[in-house]
Amino acid sequence: MKLAVLLALALVACGGSAAKDKPTPAPTRTPVAAAPTVAPEDQPACAALYARLQRVGTALSASSELLTQSLNPKQLSAKIATEQEQLQRSATLMDSAVVPAPLVNDNRKLVTALRRYARDFASAKAPARSGDFQAAAQAMTDQPAVNDILAAAKAIETTCRP
Repeated sequence: MKLAVLLALALVACGGSAAKDKPTPAPTRTPVAAAPTVAPEDQPACAALYARLQRVGTALSASSELLTQSLNPKQLSAKIATEQEQLQRSATLMDSAVVPAPLVNDNRKLVTALRRYARDFASAKAPARSGDFQAAAQAMTDQPAVNDILAAAKAIETTCRP
């Protein structure tokens, strides 16, 4: 399964429940740029960056599955906190990578979006704890952050996947 698809599924599982309540913006088409070329001497860094991205996808997917299995407000709040921590750790992991020059902007976009999404989860803990599942879901539904995560992950995957 492609990594971008895995990330998409994980992110939808995180905050997708409130998406039904919000109007869906009209899709926009952006031109698809060719994958940047990485210099041969940067190939090891590209491979390591891709491996980090895979770990991020795996961590988010696993914690998202746990989030959807919450049975009560206390459990949901605890699982939201776990997901927030996974998002923060993922941002730190990607931020500490050696990044080939053509992917610096994409990696920065990914790190920034992961941190923004982690803040969204932080703001969802209190409503979840008080049983306001709708407010918690709305706090975790940040489509621009999700879009940025997916676009940056796709760029890294397209460039660095072996």
